[in-house]
Amino acid sequence: MGKIKDKLAAAFERVRSVRHIEIIIAVIAVTIMLFIYFGTSCSSSSDSGIQSGSGEYDYCESVVAELERKLSEIDGVGEVSVLVNWTDSVSADGSESSFPKPEGVIIICDGGNDISVKLKLISSVASYFGISENKINVLAKATIQK
Repeated sequence: MGKIKDKLAAAFERVRSVRHIEIIIAVIAVTIMLFIYFGTSCSSSSDSGIQSGSGEYDYCESVVAELERKLSEIDGVGEVSVLVNWTDSVSADGSESSFPKPEGVIIICDGGNDISVKLKLISSVASYFGISENKINVLAKATIQK
């Protein structure tokens, strides 16, 4: 037991003899805190149920891509681009849910001038996202004249 105590005392003395040990310890502590902070913030989105290894951005991007594919299949729509304004969804108990919630949608498509196409798109997107129809805007795609 005496040898271990002597070795610990010697090690402690060597550490104490290092100049500016407080600064070195502070830098190590800050580094550890940064690793912990960034490690949990990066893994929190993958732990929240959004597809393992991805994030909210990947979730939102895949939802928009799927919506564009499906909307382009509707008669008269043609080529479609969708822009969604996402917001964090907060549940009744005040905690954030796993998935962002769409707050507004802009749809730009070839058939955007046709009123029946507009109504179909607005109704479809409102049903898909569960948002009111007044938060959805349908616009005609610009035609380039040469």
